Amino acid sequence: MHDFDIRIMFQIIGALLYITNFLLLQTHRIHATKPASLLLVISACSILLTAAIIGRDWGLILLEGTWLILVSSTFAIRQRETRRRLVLEREAVASAVAVVREVPVAVVEPVAAPVAAPVVRERELAGAAA
Repeated sequence: MHDFDIRIMFQIIGALLYITNFLLLQTHRIHATKPASLLLVISACSILLTAAIIGRDWGLILLEGTWLILVSSTFAIRQRETRRRLVLEREAVASAVAVVREVPVAVVEPVAAPVAAPVVRERELAGAAA
């Protein structure tokens, strides 16, 4: 009987995470640059990198390590952009509220109703008798 090898378990779990991410992307349930997809890939990379380090598989260490760095930097950039956008939205709302509060009530005057102009009816050109 085979001895239990933790590397095999790590490889299977990592592969299943990659496959799950791929299927979710193909069925349009998530997008590739959204945090859910990036976190799935980061998890799979980390697990497979651990298995490669345990087995001293230098090619896979290089591949998964590079992939982990690239996906992690993409995740960090996306998170920073999201935080920046939220801050800008909060500032825009705060400045809009401040502008509304600064408008004095006396400045707003009621608008007079427009004067009704007399209705002038013209004869229809088509079929009009002269």
